Formats: sequence, structure tokens, C-alpha cells
Amino acid sequence: MQKRIYLLSTLLPTLDFLFATPALSAEADLAKAEKVYKRSCATCHGKQGEKPAMGESKIINQLQPDEISTALSERKAGNIPSAGSPAKQRLSEQDIHNLSEYIQTLK
Repeated sequence: MQKRIYLLSTLLPTLDFLFATPALSAEADLAKAEKVYKRSCATCHGKQGEKPAMGESKIINQLQPDEISTALSERKAGNIPSAGSPAKQRLSEQDIHNLSEYIQTLK
């Protein structure tokens, strides 16, 4: 029994890569975020994030990065239905991070 526990305790840490989620880059890729924003967001939210999309959303250039990230993640997960949800479903976690930081530059 002790050999099995030892074997598991030495083997399991080497398998972490199978279960790990990709780490977010600490630095946002603002150039990539700008392209995604212009392609997928600006039509409804405005070039500077100054419009309430469909007359219903908050003005996103007034939100904090964590608020933007949470809103995008919740819509991506289908927890908040909205007109832009299909576009949000295509976003990676890194895209969401990048966009939440990029939108701050639109103020």
C-alpha cells in the first residue's frame, strides 16, 4: 500500500499539465484587442465604447476592467442573454482579458 501511495505522490505532479488551464498573460495584448474590438464590438458599442449597445447595455468605456471581464464571461457562458452573445462565445479567456484592458484606453 505504501508503495502505491509513494508512486501516486511522485507521478501525479507530473500530470498537472493535463488538467491545467492556460494561464493568462499578465500583460494585455492591446493591438490584438483593438482588432477584436473593431471587428466585433464597435458596431454596437461605438468606436470609443461610448454607446449603450442596442440602447440596453451600460456604456462600457465607463466600466472597470473586472466589470468588463465579468460581463463578457457571463455572456459567453450564456448566463446573460444579449444580442452580442454569439460574438462573445468566440472569445478566449485571453481575448476577454485583453478587451477588458483595451476598453480602458477608450476613455
